[in-house]
Amino acid sequence: MRITNKTLSNNFLADMQRNLENLSRVQQQVSSTKNFSKPSDDPINVERAMQLQSSVNYTTQYGSNIKTANTWMETTDTTLGQIGTVLSNIRNNLEQAGGVYTQDEKDKINDAVSQEVQQIASLLNTNFQGEYIFGGTAGLSKPITTTTDANGIVTLQYADKDGNAVDNLSTVASQNFDITHWGGKKVTFNLLKSDGTVSKTMSPDISSDAKSLDDVVENLNKEIQNNSDFRDKINVVKTNDGNVKFIAVNSSDNITISSDISDLSSVSGKQLSNMAMENIGADKNIEISQGVVLTYNATASNIMQYGNDYNTTSGDSINALMDRIQHHLAGQVMRYTDSNNNPITSSTPGAVLVTVKNDDGTTTSKYGVWTKDANSENDAKKELIGQDLTDIDAASKKVLQVRSEIGAKEKRMSDLSTQNAASITDLKEVLSKTEDIDVTQKTIEYYTSITVYQACLQTGGKVIQPTLLDYIR
Repeated sequence: MRITNKTLSNNFLADMQRNLENLSRVQQQVSSTKNFSKPSDDPINVERAMQLQSSVNYTTQYGSNIKTANTWMETTDTTLGQIGTVLSNIRNNLEQAGGVYTQDEKDKINDAVSQEVQQIASLLNTNFQGEYIFGGTAGLSKPITTTTDANGIVTLQYADKDGNAVDNLSTVASQNFDITHWGGKKVTFNLLKSDGTVSKTMSPDISSDAKSLDDVVENLNKEIQNNSDFRDKINVVKTNDGNVKFIAVNSSDNITISSDISDLSSVSGKQLSNMAMENIGADKNIEISQGVVLTYNATASNIMQYGNDYNTTSGDSINALMDRIQHHLAGQVMRYTDSNNNPITSSTPGAVLVTVKNDDGTTTSKYGVWTKDANSENDAKKELIGQDLTDIDAASKKVLQVRSEIGAKEKRMSDLSTQNAASITDLKEVLSKTEDIDVTQKTIEYYTSITVYQACLQTGGKVIQPTLLDYIR
């Protein structure tokens, strides 16, 4: 085959371009310290690097979540400890009041207890990074407010987003939901007036075609929205454990439920909890690793409620207990009959509906009035060193239980933080091996490329024939 000067020139130019491209590639790798700058450089490793970078980003975000939750729980733990100290102080005051003290001295103790109650409210309204830590998902507003009556009794109350007092009621939900019990049945809702009489009633039918929990929830919500008297007053939702839950939308509405459905037998006749309390008592969750979600908050309602009685005066809650203690320190007791031995009714001035425990373990609801009479001081003293001490121990135990749960989660978060940091280090190491250059190797390769390119130029100078222009120069 005949080799012409043009062939030599073309081959030389092609080789020189290839060497120049190789030099440019190595130079770019050395300057950027990366093996590739675009997908076409190394498609397989580019895809792998992108996946690894995504994993690093996700894991870093999980680390940030862990740090946020851990700091939140540290604040919660500290605050719960302070609440426990306040309850201990109140207990000490009760023990003092149970001694040989005059009513004037008890009044001074009562003043101290009132201040401690205010402190409990302040602690339950602790704010961290713009959110109230015990406010559940309603963390932008204070969960607790206080009122003081004419006698100086300080009452703790839950508050909605507008600061209005709301009652904490037990959850109204089905038990062991079974779809076969619901088809063709009715659920009755009664909207009550302030005096407890029924104002409006509706009994939505549940379609016999309902095949699942979702069908029942959808059916009931549709029926409620179609009723002008109850529209936007009741919300029916599905719980995480697969039951039906009923919630009053407005805290001002007193709505009761009744039904012959066996799954609702335990809540029939009860008042629906309101949306404001649902939000205050709601869990705050955060994702700490792929598919792993942790509840990291404690709620005011969980801390305050140490038993099953939700009555605002006689109930098993810190707010009801503080109210009772202050009345007892003032020498007052709850009486269920007046001076003529007539039963207290809802129309009696100062009457409150309370839950009374019977000797057989059952409970009865009746009206009572805080009274100060000839025997009330001794009766109040018995309550202070008896049931009140028992209840404050139960309240302290509940606070300690919540604090223990938070502490256990803190320990877990500490371990997860260490694990997360190690995962990020491992991922970045693998990512570095995938996309970063070996500096020593690439430096050698770079200088080799320069040598090759310079040799190419020198070879070309000898291969290409001189032209007339070379002689003219």
